[in-house]
Amino acid sequence: MSCLICAGPAEQFPSVADWEERKCPKCGHYRVSQALVLALMDQGQIFDVPKARAWLASRRMNASIPHIQTAQGLLVSE
Repeated sequence: MSCLICAGPAEQFPSVADWEERKCPKCGHYRVSQALVLALMDQGQIFDVPKARAWLASRRMNASIPHIQTAQGLLVSE
């Protein structure tokens, strides 16, 4: 499976409720809401990799597996 942030190789975990869970060697372990994944695909949007990685790193201080529910500020061209 591929990373939802950088499109590199990633381990996929069984879905928890409405989340896609990945563990990427470069982006780390995270979850993204399925609704957001579908919306990004529908709109042809992609994550800004450095911004998304920095956001995930900042969230790991409070949660071992951070969750991305909205993409505000994390997409290319935002």
